[in-house]
Amino acid sequence: MTLVTLSMAAALMTVGQQASQGPTKIAVVNIPTISERYQRTRDLEAQFEQNRVKLNQEREALQERIERAGRSLQEEFKPGTQEFEDRRKQLAMLEAELQWFVESESQKIEAGLAASLQSIYLDIQAAVREVAQEHMIDVVLAADRLPTNTPASTTQVRQQIVLQKVVYWSPRVDLTDVVVARLNANHEASGSATGAVRPPSPEEVEVPPDR
Repeated sequence: MTLVTLSMAAALMTVGQQASQGPTKIAVVNIPTISERYQRTRDLEAQFEQNRVKLNQEREALQERIERAGRSLQEEFKPGTQEFEDRRKQLAMLEAELQWFVESESQKIEAGLAASLQSIYLDIQAAVREVAQEHMIDVVLAADRLPTNTPASTTQVRQQIVLQKVVYWSPRVDLTDVVVARLNANHEASGSATGAVRPPSPEEVEVPPDR
């Protein structure tokens, strides 16, 4: 048997194997829609928003305390005296501590949110895999629709078009609703946002003590 004959035989065997396995089944999902309709996403966003509100309240309270200390410095102490300089240094330290507190806590909240969003995507990925395996689907593509509002610049329009991964799909291969139902059912069964990066609670936020 010649080399050409062997190559043709191998190709025919490959085609035969593919035919016996059947055609590749493909489906699509809309990731932004799934994330938006996933209850865990809403729960985490509400938790982080609550912590942002409390952080702003603490910041405003500290800022008011600094302003009161500044007025007291001007009204009760004579410039040039040792007492005035000591209080002025304390005020400067309190202002620096406030800035550090706000920046550090804001970074913690944002870092926790980013990690939680990544965890949400892993949830979506796992649910897509479960649904695909149950429906004997081989490939699931991310098919997102163009925004209804047209951007003002041509550059933004081009970017949106380039980011489209699937140009056309039949509604019957869209698993978005099925995946959302699976995610929310799993979330409800778990009873909590298990596996999420928990945002800091109000008790864990350390506020600089009064001076």
